[in-house]
Amino acid sequence: MNRFFVNKKIVRDQELMIEGENFHHCITVLKHRVGDNILIFDNVENEYYCKIIGIKKSNLSVEIQYLVPKKETGPKIHVYQCLPKGKAIEEIIERSVELGVRSLTPVVSERTIKKPREIKKRWLDIIESATKQCGRNDLMEICEPMAFAEIFAGNNSDLKIIFYENSNNPISKSKFKFKDIGDISIIIGPEGGFSKEEVSFAISNEFLHFSLGDTILKSTTALILGVGLVDLILKNFSIKS
Repeated sequence: MNRFFVNKKIVRDQELMIEGENFHHCITVLKHRVGDNILIFDNVENEYYCKIIGIKKSNLSVEIQYLVPKKETGPKIHVYQCLPKGKAIEEIIERSVELGVRSLTPVVSERTIKKPREIKKRWLDIIESATKQCGRNDLMEICEPMAFAEIFAGNNSDLKIIFYENSNNPISKSKFKFKDIGDISIIIGPEGGFSKEEVSFAISNEFLHFSLGDTILKSTTALILGVGLVDLILKNFSIKS
């Protein structure tokens, strides 16, 4: 069923008007008509089963029928992604949404080439689109870009990981302490990897360093593999946030 996002809190038992890009996509692109059912999720992480009850020239009306039960979630994963070259960050943002990452922070590290100073509107559009597609009820937060050293100031995550291409420490379930893991911080490097000083600094701030294999991975691949492995290991042990 097609899903749409509205940037406000939905009130139950009321009609809701849809306009703008959502209206265009629903009626012009997807060809929905009166009587069709759609899903709408709001900015407080609620999703509703709705019925289209009216269509006008520039908007449509839906009837809020019932609240869709929320899916169970595990620990909150926060990714610190050292910025890659070109537009690779856009794919990283999209994949992060699909993987259930709670927040993503672009990081300027020693070997980062691209150094944006603010969140781009394009990134927010990608998050909204990917959220509709993958079935999440919440929008992944994207934080203002920061310097590598800023990651560690006040970081109180229960599990802290840096994936380092020269690490001799393979990731495995035996390396994790599975009690009361609520928040996880994961640092992913740029194409050029981390300097030894950066890795040493992360380790001194209680980050575990792990390898993702014997080959050099692109940033996007490292993100998918790293986040996927951590999530899989924790879910297999039924860890709750």
